Amino acid sequence: MNIVLGSTNKDRLEAAATQVRSAGAPEVLPIVCDVSDLASVKNLHAETTKAFGAVDLLVCNAGVTTSGDFHLHREGDWKWVYGVVLDGTTNCIQLFYPDMIKRGSGHIVLTGSQAGLVPNWVTQHGPYTSAKAAIHALGSAMRPEAAGYGVGVTTVIVAGTQTDIMKSDRSRPERFGAPLAVEAKKREARRIPPSDVAERIIRGVKEDAAWVATHPDLKDRTKQYFDEILAAYGR
Repeated sequence: MNIVLGSTNKDRLEAAATQVRSAGAPEVLPIVCDVSDLASVKNLHAETTKAFGAVDLLVCNAGVTTSGDFHLHREGDWKWVYGVVLDGTTNCIQLFYPDMIKRGSGHIVLTGSQAGLVPNWVTQHGPYTSAKAAIHALGSAMRPEAAGYGVGVTTVIVAGTQTDIMKSDRSRPERFGAPLAVEAKKREARRIPPSDVAERIIRGVKEDAAWVATHPDLKDRTKQYFDEILAAYGR
């Protein structure tokens, strides 16, 4: 499979492309892209289709976060996180999904989060948590519609993974102001390698799974949260 990678940082993008090539991808095309900017995603779509034609698999994985109480977040904090996490996903869907519908095939992977599924589990990340909750709703709502056109949709519930998301501030554009200066408490968490997440996603795509969960050990905590909601229906 030929692979296109999009990222805002050229150096990290090239490093990722080198890593993917070393893993055996026949051709890798790195494109500088800010998914929160629709014009940038339009360019990504144009360059991708020009190079390889139809897109078989779209993975919406961009994410950034902030740390701090809700009341400390400013307008720029909300707009930045929502722009990347939520608008970035809908921008990609807006550009690539219609092509899949016309062709009658394809698959879309949306990266959600355990924090968005159980919002009171991890605090201090309000914009990220709420945006990821919206991603779950988006994937669930899209799936039956997309199936009618021969397109699959899989939503991934990701928990602790060995990534650089806590270094998000390095990618924050100046227009959103200075990063939120809050000392966040470090949380003990089991963080798995990205390769483990990738294996689960690949299996989920092959099986056309609606959901992929990366941390089975969090099933009981998830059940507790939804049991609390279901209890409201009996009052």
